[in-house]
Amino acid sequence: MLQELLLALSGHPSPLLSNGNDNVLKPGTDEFLSPAETTLLTSLSNDLGQKHSSIRAKAYNVVTQHASAVCRAVCVAILSNHLPQFQQKILEVERSILNQDPSIVGAYNIVPLSAIVAAFDGWDRKLEWLWRLVSSIQTEGSRDGRDGESTGIKGYLCTASAVIEYLRDATHTGNPDIEQLSLDLVKIAETAWLKQLALWLLYGKLPSIGAADFFIVKSTKDSEHGIFILRPDLIPPFVDPATASSILFVGKSLSLIKARGVSDGDESQTIDESAASKLRASHLQELQSLKLPVNATRFTGAIRCIRLSLSKNILRHLLPLPNVIEVLRILKEYFLLGNGDFALALISAADERLVDKQSNSTNRHRHKGSESLSHLIVKEAEVGSVLARAWTTLASVQGFDNEDDDDDIELARQLIELSLESKVRQQKDAIGEQAPSTLPDSFQDLLLPTSTLLTLRIQSPLDLFLTPADVATYSRIHAYLLALRRSHLHLSKLFTLSALRRDTKSRRVGKHSEQNQTLRRRAAERGRRTRSVWATVRSAAFLLATISAYFQAEVIQSSWEEFHGWLDPSIKRTSRPPSRQEQHFMSRLDNSMAPKQHNAEGEALGFEKRNGTDGGLRDPERLMLAHKNFLDSLCHSLLLRDSRFTSRLRTFMTEMDHFCALMDRLEKVQQNVDVEICATARTAPGHSEAEEEHLFDQLDTARRKLDAGLAALVKLLQEMDIASTSGTIHNSMTGPTDEDEFLPTRNHGLDRLLLQLDFTSSHERALLPNETDAYDE
Repeated sequence: MLQELLLALSGHPSPLLSNGNDNVLKPGTDEFLSPAETTLLTSLSNDLGQKHSSIRAKAYNVVTQHASAVCRAVCVAILSNHLPQFQQKILEVERSILNQDPSIVGAYNIVPLSAIVAAFDGWDRKLEWLWRLVSSIQTEGSRDGRDGESTGIKGYLCTASAVIEYLRDATHTGNPDIEQLSLDLVKIAETAWLKQLALWLLYGKLPSIGAADFFIVKSTKDSEHGIFILRPDLIPPFVDPATASSILFVGKSLSLIKARGVSDGDESQTIDESAASKLRASHLQELQSLKLPVNATRFTGAIRCIRLSLSKNILRHLLPLPNVIEVLRILKEYFLLGNGDFALALISAADERLVDKQSNSTNRHRHKGSESLSHLIVKEAEVGSVLARAWTTLASVQGFDNEDDDDDIELARQLIELSLESKVRQQKDAIGEQAPSTLPDSFQDLLLPTSTLLTLRIQSPLDLFLTPADVATYSRIHAYLLALRRSHLHLSKLFTLSALRRDTKSRRVGKHSEQNQTLRRRAAERGRRTRSVWATVRSAAFLLATISAYFQAEVIQSSWEEFHGWLDPSIKRTSRPPSRQEQHFMSRLDNSMAPKQHNAEGEALGFEKRNGTDGGLRDPERLMLAHKNFLDSLCHSLLLRDSRFTSRLRTFMTEMDHFCALMDRLEKVQQNVDVEICATARTAPGHSEAEEEHLFDQLDTARRKLDAGLAALVKLLQEMDIASTSGTIHNSMTGPTDEDEFLPTRNHGLDRLLLQLDFTSSHERALLPNETDAYDE
């Protein structure tokens, strides 16, 4: 009986003990045992023997079939370390029985079952915990639908991060046996995970075994270009999001360097293999210095040291600061409309293209004003021709005397594209990138009837700090600023409609003729009816011009200077050129302070050399985070985060387009009316007069909508200023707390904009509906 019991505890089948849970003894053998002995056998067979056999079978299945290398390592440790300890305990009990140890063998060589149960005290809790652990690892999930994709890999619910988190939580259960057991297994699991991490941090390669369980994966939609993405559900608990981004950056940089060296074959860009080996050795030593279980703070420090070492020795040569500043300057000049000539050229080219398409299309939509553009379909080739015409116009405006301007335009021409938004979305879907969802309203369909976006081709190694999501944000900001500039330009062009502003027809006929009197009466009536219209045009143009100037001077320029000053601390900003007296005073001050300044510069240079830093160079990952903070602050200061303002402004621009179309149509109709009066010498109203009257009614309705929109925008700006002063606007920018990190000040208050929008004079009277209606009376 004892022989069969010990074999059953070892996991072997027994002719006496059943494998079922209901009855531990096979039929015909329970009549020789008392109820107490049956209970003890049940506890030994079920709690120890069957659990031991089940753990061994489940762990073997995980080792041979599971896709996670960490889960395999944990089960291998269970099979090779912990289950042999239980087997060794069985051998010790058997040895004690054979040696007639008095702790187990009683009088008359009787071995009570209670003594055997006491010998295995504590193992029931251990085996129960191991059985639940292995069962959770081996449990299969749904293999089809969204559940199979979201719960695990290849049908398994358990992942490396889940196992590590479960084992870390088990170390705080309070049971010493379970604590020691989970502590041993968590060291095994984290060691296996660190081996996968070392392959990525040292060589930029994904692990060959268990790659689907690693928290960095290669996008299957664009495996050719090597787009690596993070999977937050696979990140271990001791890795924070910022550290995970640093790990992604380091491995991606190494992969990029390797691909660049193979494809280019440029000796200036290749890395000395001996230097790379030494660098990998130092990085590996940094990882080996981590104590298990991994401490989150020390792990973050190790990753930071590896990132800084890589940036200092390799990436600073791959991504020089002048190249970064050059690309950022292109983004500022052409996407943030720092180059006003480019914006004007692009708007003019788009308007000319629309005029050509309207002239070639039918005239059935002409009477609908701005709605006539809804039937126009713009193709990709036409969008490209618009940008090409804009580049040609910009080159003619800039001239060819300055070679630097020619180089800038040529570089921008190579990198910048104007494409349909649908095509850009397809390209982003192909690489798994998501468009920024924090910019609520779209302004992409104002330049052309079809939504278009200005994009930038990200070339290697610029993708180390510039992501497709950043370019998408620049595209949205460009569409927003360009819509403002376009609306103001179209309103300003209304003042060139001289036929609507002055009477020239009555001077060409006799002073006392009937035609002259008719034309004069008609001109006076037109002037009275358009007086409030021109007041609205002036107010709307003033508002758009003020907002555009505020965005360019107060927001974009100041933010760029702050960011540029962080990039290159040697840049000294001045608000204005110094006068002659100031130059004389500063020269005398410099001469007197020259020795001290020389010593200070020498000390600063020595400090940089001692710390291994260079004042003009930045860590690429820190540069990427600073650039994201810059963009986030820019979107906040440009009011793009406020859905109320963007929605109201978008509606105002749509109404303004309709208003401008009505004004253009009114000029043509009035010219036709005047020509008919002068040619036919008639005074009775005709068809053109009826159309003119109808346009006046539509124009008055459009004017009232614009007045209401202007008042709503100004009121909304005042409410936003009050809210920002009281601190109710949420600051959504987050970033690292590093001492040398770029954190924008965000001091662009709306009070300066509201001070510029001083409507106490005629502009205020033009905005109020009652005052504008007084012109009609």
